[in-house]
This record gives sequence, C-alpha cells and structure tokens, in this order.
Amino acid sequence: MILDKNGLRIDDTSVSTRFSVRNQTTFNEGVEHLNQYGYAVFSDVMELEEVEENKNLLWQFLETLPPPFNRIRRDRPSTWNHWPGIRSHGVTNTYGLGQSAFMWNIRSNREVKRVYERLWNRSDLLVSFEGCGIFRDWSYNQTWKTESGWNHVDQNPDSKPNRCCVQGFVSLTDQSESTGGLIVFPRSHLRFSELQGLASKARDFVMVPSTHPIFDEGRAIGKLVHCHAGDFVLWDSRLIHCNSPATALKSNCGKVELLRIVAYVSMSPTSLVSTQYTLEQFRLEREQMVRNNCTLTHWSTELVLGGKFLDI
Repeated sequence: MILDKNGLRIDDTSVSTRFSVRNQTTFNEGVEHLNQYGYAVFSDVMELEEVEENKNLLWQFLETLPPPFNRIRRDRPSTWNHWPGIRSHGVTNTYGLGQSAFMWNIRSNREVKRVYERLWNRSDLLVSFEGCGIFRDWSYNQTWKTESGWNHVDQNPDSKPNRCCVQGFVSLTDQSESTGGLIVFPRSHLRFSELQGLASKARDFVMVPSTHPIFDEGRAIGKLVHCHAGDFVLWDSRLIHCNSPATALKSNCGKVELLRIVAYVSMSPTSLVSTQYTLEQFRLEREQMVRNNCTLTHWSTELVLGGKFLDI
C-alpha cells in the first residue's frame, strides 16, 4: 500500500484477477466484474507472437517520425529524449498515430471486437481512432517519469449520466508496481451522480479533487491494475482512474525496453451516434478523419480530435 501525491491510498501490489476469453464461464465472469467493479482484465486476447509483431509496428512508426523525433531508435535509449506526446501522462496521440498500421492491427484483432460485442450484446459497433500509452524507462532519465494522482473520469456526469462508453487498452507489456500502469477506484462508477457539477461545460475529461466526498475522507483505496502482455483491460468511463509511474522500479538488467506499452481501443454501438448526423453522414465524416490521418479520443460515436497537447 502506498499513498499517491494527494494522500489517497493505492494498493499497488495485489495481483488482478484475469478472465480468459477462451472459456465462456470466465468470459461471463469478467463482464460481471466490469459491471460490478467498473473494470476488468481479459486474458488470451493476443498471442505472444502477435504482441511482438505489434511492438515492431509501433517501433516502425516511432523510427520514421519527422524532426525533431527522427532520431528515435529502439535499441538506443539515448535517442528517446525527444518523444512525441504528453510526457506527464505517457500518452502518445500525435503525428497520425491513430491511423497507423500499428493501431489498425490492434483494432482488427477479432478477440477485441468479441469482447465489446459481449459487453454491448450487439455487433453494430464503431471503433475509436485513439493513440497509445508509452512509459519510457526513467532509470535512464528521471525527467521521463510520468505523474500520478491525476484522478479523473472521462465522461461528463451532467450530460452523460449513464453508461455510454467503455474504454480499453491492449497491453503489449506486463504491468505491475515495477512498471506502473492504470489506477482505478473500484465501484466509483456506481456513484457517478455524486460528481455532477464538477464538469466544465460540455467537457468529458473531469478531474476529481482528492477532497471530494466520493473518496470517503481518504478511506477509499485505489487499485493498480496488474496485467500481462496480450491482455485486454477495460473500464467504464464513469470510473475514477488515472495512470501512475512505477512505485518499485526494478533494474533493467541490461535489457533495452519500454516500461509500458498499451494501445487504446474503445467500441460503442452505432445507436449512440449523435442525432445531428444520420449514420451514413457520420460514417462519411469518419472516413474523412481517416483520410486526414487524424487521431481521435475514446468516443467512437463522436468526432473529437486527440493530440491537442504540445509535444515534449
């Protein structure tokens, strides 16, 4: 147990239950865990060979970026200082990453869609055009360390009070306290209405102050989600969460690797598309986003550009 920068307790060492998608019983248990606790870890979504293939696709993207990032090389951490995205949060969503071969290969994974089909009980789904999350090994450079304690929800509690988005990522690395990863506050999605009034106008990104009553005067305990490479982690957008750096960084033993790689994927039913569009109009708008090499947010039923932050 540790304290985040706000003084909230975080269980960073307990192993997370993983639910295999290859067994219908465990698959259903995973869905129930998501409903009850607001998050779930589904295993056996991607074979290790596929994991390595996707890592290679990511590096191909990174190694062909334009200046000032054109010196990045996978085997030389000294070239990782100039890195695209949001350093403080470990999010990479610029330079057309959302339309890269890497992200499309992840989205096209049959098991990923099967999980979402089971969650929504329908197959007419739209996939998000998101980017990825990367933690560089900050044992090489302390300035690479990401921030913790930025607890938030990704859904407006005033205008969107019900479940209308389930976020997710496919992990290409093992994640534990030695890498850092996703922090969740289990069951907080069931108290989503208590966050009404916090949102700024129509924004879906809503910070939750550590003094808010939903944290039960500091008695609430966050959970670092542990997972393996090839797992699919999902969480309700109403769930309070953030990501956090390693709390017990281990020696890399001479291996040159990124600490954490996740590819963000969300799918939602076509019925949730805004009434300002017909479905055909919306699909045409999405096609234009693909042609323009745009990276969007987790809202697959909306057209919200990602990558609005400056690169480091």
